[in-house]
Amino acid sequence: MNTPPISYNELDRLAVLQRLDILDTEPEERFDRITRLAQQIFNSDFCTISLIDKDRQWFKSTVNIDMKESTRDTAFCAHTILEDQYMVVPDTLDDERFVDNPFVVGDPKVRSYAGANLIVQGQRVGTLCVFGNAPRSFSDQQVQQLIDLAKVVESELQRHDNTRLLKEIHQYQLQFEESQKLVRVRSKILEKIVTSESLSVVLREIVEAIENEYLHQKCSILLLENNRLKMGAAPSLPDFYNDAIDGVEIGPELGSCGNTAFTNALTVVEDISTHPYWTAWADIAQRANLRSCWSQPIRGTNNEVLGTFAIYHEDVSKPSPEAILLIEQFAHIASIAIERERANQLIWHQANFDVLTALPNRNLMEEQLKHLLATAKREKTKVAVLFLDLDNFKEVNDTLGHDVGDLLLVECAKRILQCIRQDDTAARLGGDEFVILLGGAHNERFLDKLIQNLLGVISEPYLLNQKKIHSSASIGVTLFPDDADNVTSLLKNADQAMYGAKAQGKNSHRYYSKDMQESALKRLSYKNDLRYAIEHKQFYIEYQPIVDLQQNRMHKAEALIRWRHPEKGIIRPDEFIPIAEESGAIIDISNWVFEQVCEDAYRWRKQLCPDLQISVNTSPSHYFCREPNIMNWLLVLLDKGLPPHAVVLEITENLLMDANSLVSKKLFQFRQAGVGIALDDFGTGYSSISYLKKFPTDFIKIDRSFVHSMTEVSNDKVLCEAIIVMAKKLGIQVVAEGIETQEQLAILKKMGCDYAQGYYFSKPLGKVAFETLLTKQCQQ
Repeated sequence: MNTPPISYNELDRLAVLQRLDILDTEPEERFDRITRLAQQIFNSDFCTISLIDKDRQWFKSTVNIDMKESTRDTAFCAHTILEDQYMVVPDTLDDERFVDNPFVVGDPKVRSYAGANLIVQGQRVGTLCVFGNAPRSFSDQQVQQLIDLAKVVESELQRHDNTRLLKEIHQYQLQFEESQKLVRVRSKILEKIVTSESLSVVLREIVEAIENEYLHQKCSILLLENNRLKMGAAPSLPDFYNDAIDGVEIGPELGSCGNTAFTNALTVVEDISTHPYWTAWADIAQRANLRSCWSQPIRGTNNEVLGTFAIYHEDVSKPSPEAILLIEQFAHIASIAIERERANQLIWHQANFDVLTALPNRNLMEEQLKHLLATAKREKTKVAVLFLDLDNFKEVNDTLGHDVGDLLLVECAKRILQCIRQDDTAARLGGDEFVILLGGAHNERFLDKLIQNLLGVISEPYLLNQKKIHSSASIGVTLFPDDADNVTSLLKNADQAMYGAKAQGKNSHRYYSKDMQESALKRLSYKNDLRYAIEHKQFYIEYQPIVDLQQNRMHKAEALIRWRHPEKGIIRPDEFIPIAEESGAIIDISNWVFEQVCEDAYRWRKQLCPDLQISVNTSPSHYFCREPNIMNWLLVLLDKGLPPHAVVLEITENLLMDANSLVSKKLFQFRQAGVGIALDDFGTGYSSISYLKKFPTDFIKIDRSFVHSMTEVSNDKVLCEAIIVMAKKLGIQVVAEGIETQEQLAILKKMGCDYAQGYYFSKPLGKVAFETLLTKQCQQ
């Protein structure tokens, strides 16, 4: 065996000394024998085995010295370790290093000293030394004897170190074996988790794997659900015992596991028969031959309690620190399986349910519809698919914000669930679209009653964020097998029927019919083509004159948009305007119309008719939209150099019905700026008169439906006269639309109607034709 070279490095020396793990240990006979022998051989007064620590000299063995340690700076041995092998001081009074040493001038009055270094792993850790009260010299033979005895001490120190190392190795071996057991358990469990075994199978595998590796113990895993512990796995415990604790409520001092789940801390019960936590279950535990129970919480990644892991013994027992560590590791393994299962459930839920309303989403809805169709085919019954869309939901989002829109959707979902049966399905597809699936829908009276109930409940006012909101729904209905026999076709049919209901007006429903297919294809085609209509200059404007009946002249007109499609020809406004509203393209179209009207009006006012006033139809959605803001039209007027009173904005009663403070503010701002406001289609709504008091109005336009059938003896005449009289009282001017005959004109003029518009005077004219008409009027 090669001996390490002797060196002196204080840090290395101290490290070797610490590894010996001998400082501050009790006296040992094997070292005391050596000091007694050395004292006898050298006939010395004193003898010590000294170890030099960082700041002290510590004595492992002494003869005739009654102290455990001294300071390093007073130790003779601190000087010895600086020498290669030994140090001899024949007379301390003749050595300037020690003449003033307290052990020289005081007890034990050292006059001579000889010490040999103790060398371990090449480092001088201490000395074997002899010293006395009288001066003396040491022969070479005596020095060698001292060195030989020091080597015996070194052997004992090495043996001590080797024994310690063997203990450490043994401990490491035990730890390795334990870790290997844990690795085997963990590998088995992770394999089960990776292969997506059910949680019950995985938990049973955990328990069985642990019990196979660690004999003489029984394990259980309980899962925390709604403040109660549910059975997870306990295959080695008797069924009667598992049945008794399944569903036990958690709480302080309620058994080992109940207390653990409540406190989120380890609970150790060494003797079940006498422990107060087990009073209620002591008898059943005795029947199961259970005497002790250690329960560890199973914690999730955010430290919340998922359940408990418990180890039972047939004897009274207490866990060691190592056993507690193992219990924690077992519980952690269980937590991996539980959290994986919860993650899978969360992923499945997120993939199949709407986050906002908690209703099934399209994915799950389609799966449920497939199941319903299969059942209906087998039992020869019907399935109804209802496609429900909220009316004016975009305006709620635009004016009140998406947070209020979200609250509206949540409340609407709740109301839908209140109306349908427990076995029916309500799903949210996205946005404001819902689908309802009704199995066994052979009773048409029941179906109609449910639909009317849905329409009524959804249209009731909503109180959201202290705001009262009105909404309604349009519902499309299709039936299996009457209309289609597969999921895709049924959903498409219901969607088309819903658009048909929307076209009829708010808060209505419509059943699918075959002709809706063509209408839906046309609508889709128009929606796609509208995107390119503006940039490809397919829109143009026609102007229909409005005649002043008192002056018998034309100085007003209504601007009407037209669409000349490159393939389909002229498309009527009543065909494409609703689609533009629905798709949001109406705002860009309206902005384009307004700019064109301003340019035309500016030129015609300057050249032909200084008091010309053009009416522009506006979309309700434009007033609700925050960006782009319709108030930017005032900047357009300024930019074009056109006075505000040269333009009249025509609004519909639908806008006023849904108007909020933001819409009202915009209308008043236009009015204050000098822009005229006209209420179009007056008399066709529900409460037009009340709006005249609330909103700024310069003109009301009597709808053509009243004028068309008006005669001297008709009710329409009475209504028109009432409208005109009322308007006069309120200081509002009246425009009658749809005049086609001399009789109609005469009646309206006699009533005092201010303005008239219709084919009797002129159909809508292109720019050139309208400019020609203006020119003729100027020449008269």
